[in-house]
Amino acid sequence: MREIVVPTFYSMSQPISATLGQLAAAGVRLIEVHGDAPDTHIDVTDDAAVDALARVVRGLPLKVHSVHCAFSQPSEEAWDISQPDEGKRATALRNRVKVIRASARLGARHVVVHPGVRHHDKERLAHSRASLARLAETAQDAGVRIAVENLPPDHFGGSLAEMESLLDDLDPAVVGFCLDTGHAMLGDDPLGDYIRALGGRMLGIHWHANDNSEDAHLFPDVDQAKWDEFFTALDEVGYNLPITLEAVPPAGTSLEEAFRSVRAALQGERAPRTV
Repeated sequence: MREIVVPTFYSMSQPISATLGQLAAAGVRLIEVHGDAPDTHIDVTDDAAVDALARVVRGLPLKVHSVHCAFSQPSEEAWDISQPDEGKRATALRNRVKVIRASARLGARHVVVHPGVRHHDKERLAHSRASLARLAETAQDAGVRIAVENLPPDHFGGSLAEMESLLDDLDPAVVGFCLDTGHAMLGDDPLGDYIRALGGRMLGIHWHANDNSEDAHLFPDVDQAKWDEFFTALDEVGYNLPITLEAVPPAGTSLEEAFRSVRAALQGERAPRTV
């Protein structure tokens, strides 16, 4: 049965302990720790902060399902494993190694990583693939997996062909795929194509919608026909892992109501309805 995972980005302006309390009160049981707000929310590269988070989680009816590695704070360069500069790329790798090890201490199944930034070329493809191979060694030792996320079409990893090329030579036992539905909807490749091509490597899904013009992270009840194809493809490949709701509920909808509608959708009622 597909379960719901809720990211902690719902409130990154406050310490993560407060966010977790709110999510637990709303009936959430699986979370994705979002690491892109180290100053206000959680610095996943800080061992003390990670250990404190682990203690908070143990005191709540919650489980860390996954960790989303930072990608823009304090800068994109700090995390870009595709960049040509060898020294800067080494720094990005060290940062990601810290997150992978922290994820293991939190009991996460996998770490979501971005393969690059707003650049497309063969050199960056080679650097990203080599970087992921090195990170896979750390992940395997730590007992977690890496889920590489497809990005919007103006980024590296913004098409199905690019994702297939990137993942092709990487060990599928350690390096898998995270389908971001909103990112895919901005490009030319249908969601069903991503799922059918990479379903065997899918470790997670970031589920959200948009109006095909920007990465708006809208609640996924805006286009019923598109989600029919989404669920049909998931059924075809036998995907039954948890799905992360990477969208804020519509105005006037409580967290409890929003999460209840998503659970119903994942258990067979298809696209969630909040109105």
